[in-house]
Amino acid sequence: MTPTRIGAVSYLNTLPLVYGLRDDAGHFQLRFDVPSHCAALLHDGAVDVGLIPSIEFLRGDYVVAPGVSIASEGPVASVALFARVPVESIRRVALDTSSRTSATLVRILLAERYGLTPVFEAQAPDLPAMLAGHDAALVIGDNALYADPARLGVRKIDLGGKTLEQYLEQLHIAVTFRERDRGHIREALAQAVR
Repeated sequence: MTPTRIGAVSYLNTLPLVYGLRDDAGHFQLRFDVPSHCAALLHDGAVDVGLIPSIEFLRGDYVVAPGVSIASEGPVASVALFARVPVESIRRVALDTSSRTSATLVRILLAERYGLTPVFEAQAPDLPAMLAGHDAALVIGDNALYADPARLGVRKIDLGGKTLEQYLEQLHIAVTFRERDRGHIREALAQAVR
């Protein structure tokens, strides 16, 4: 049997979902990447299953694996907008290139809640460099989790917290696979839970 190729997010919050699969090379082949790259790998067919940004579900012929995701109904600490100025004064925002869903959420939040249309620029997730030329920066994953806003002199706005309550019920990243691989993936997922 050919191992099921899994694209998993390379952040700490993913480990509970894939921990038991790491030692089963006969059935699973794991690779770790940032969420945006996991989406590209799934789209290109380089992996069979991908832990991808939920926004990507709308961009492909995918099926969501039921009951498996990274989700939050409250603060997450690992998806955040860091602002050097009050939110109402944001004119330029650096967006973490690792993100797709959170980048979309920031655009919606700033437009709908604050009536802002700042300039957005995708950048590598280096928070000090991002903030050097921008009023705010979206950072996700371990980079957001371990950032020290006090040391940087910025405000951290947790996108899983109360800020987004009126816009979505959950911050959600889904395990997704291509429709054409449905039978193969169901068999692999069934094997994984045994």
